[in-house]
Amino acid sequence: MGNRLLSIAAVTGLATASVVLGPVTAASAQPIVCEPGHKAATWTSLGSAWVITHAKQINIAQDSTGSYTKTATYRKTVTSGREVTAGASYSASWVISSMDAHVSGTLTKSGEKTKETSESVTYNFNKPGTYVVFSGVKKASGWYDAKTCNNGGTGFTNKGSGKAHSWNIQTEGAVKCSESPASGTAKRAAKSYC
Repeated sequence: MGNRLLSIAAVTGLATASVVLGPVTAASAQPIVCEPGHKAATWTSLGSAWVITHAKQINIAQDSTGSYTKTATYRKTVTSGREVTAGASYSASWVISSMDAHVSGTLTKSGEKTKETSESVTYNFNKPGTYVVFSGVKKASGWYDAKTCNNGGTGFTNKGSGKAHSWNIQTEGAVKCSESPASGTAKRAAKSYC
């Protein structure tokens, strides 16, 4: 009789243990939060500004107004790429592609750079005075934090951060040094060479 009760107690205890273990195992499963292998980036301090890559100051005499082609001297280089500052390294092409989705216009692909020799600029100088002929680009830049969804889709790994830069608009022209161009324009940026 004693052995029989002991056997029943053992079976009952085992059944109870099975019932308790079931919910604990289910509760420990992590929810799916992302698609395995998917890469994502968040951007901060993302902005754009005109950079004058070529410029030269010239004088147009009273009797010399008209349309002329002038040579603008090389001043600065703008490149398309990224610099890794911490963690995992993501390809420059992927980083520029990610930044492209957050700015207006299509960015120049990674690895490209602006011309480093003189530029010819044609402009109608309809008034005498001192001008700056120029060529420039609208440079976009910002800081990124990138990550990749793990194989189980339960979280992110391979976190990395850095800074990226490229450009999406190119322009040329001339600005008269006595003008007051609007803030944020290419002419305003070119006036620094007056």
